Amino acid sequence: MKIRRLRRDTKGQALVEFALVLPILLLLILGIIEFGRAWNLAQMMSDVAREGTRRAVIADPTITEQSVKDFMAGKLESAGVPIEALTGGITFSQTGANWHKDGDQVATIRIPYSWMFFGRALPPITLTSSFTMRME
Repeated sequence: MKIRRLRRDTKGQALVEFALVLPILLLLILGIIEFGRAWNLAQMMSDVAREGTRRAVIADPTITEQSVKDFMAGKLESAGVPIEALTGGITFSQTGANWHKDGDQVATIRIPYSWMFFGRALPPITLTSSFTMRME
């Protein structure tokens, strides 16, 4: 008689089901947050690459490659990207003596992205954003 009562007793069923589903839900939520952070950084990099390339194609001899890189690094730093992550991360297609020659100028930004929640499980990835603007 007691065994039949135990079979019909479902008091802990919801708790067990919740305990089984909770890790999956947490992984899903953390994945959405990580994707949102990476997407936000990629969009911000795109905006900075566009602004930097625009500055690079202006026919003003006072604008140097270093001043444009400093401008872009300042924009990225104000958005929360650590400056040490930018080592070699901002490049231009035309440099040195070709800085203000006619043609296309391409600014490229590369930033290593470290996962906030999955840092030990997944290796860092490199986010890249490029923008091309014609010098005339």
